[in-house]
Amino acid sequence: SQSPEKAHKITMISTRKMADSLHAVIAADRAAYVRLVVERSAAKPGGASANTASPEGNGLPGHAQLLREAAVSIQKGGAEFSYALRSLWPINASHGPQTEVEQTGLEFVASHPGTNYYTEETLGGRSYFTAVYADTAASASCIDCHNRHAGSPRKDFKSGDVMGGIVVRVPLEF
Repeated sequence: SQSPEKAHKITMISTRKMADSLHAVIAADRAAYVRLVVERSAAKPGGASANTASPEGNGLPGHAQLLREAAVSIQKGGAEFSYALRSLWPINASHGPQTEVEQTGLEFVASHPGTNYYTEETLGGRSYFTAVYADTAASASCIDCHNRHAGSPRKDFKSGDVMGGIVVRVPLEF
């Protein structure tokens, strides 16, 4: 019915394209949340401050918190891939680089904001394709939260600055 070449094309996808596709969904979800929830809430009279995750906000999770919660939920559901939001300047130290690859990738995207970082790494005896994508200050809520937060190691972010990165891992073996 199908030629071997066609069957091969149907069953094969590049890990880079898969990581890029996962990142595109993550980035679109975050942008939609900022636009439809965070910015609308802050714009209402008496609405939340730009930092919606703070005690003076309206109790909604910030978009970084939402991304982290979704990443944990996906892992609990048994997904083979993973993703995390990391930063060289994390408000919470546990959100800093956790591996040498994350450190290198975050440094790379911070100095080359328009270029993604791709490599392979082994974690727990398993091989992964790892991609790091720059996470830029795209809304006033990110900038205000990081610049005003007492625990923030950096308080000079501006619109368009790289604030960290989204790390996506796709297993190379199943």
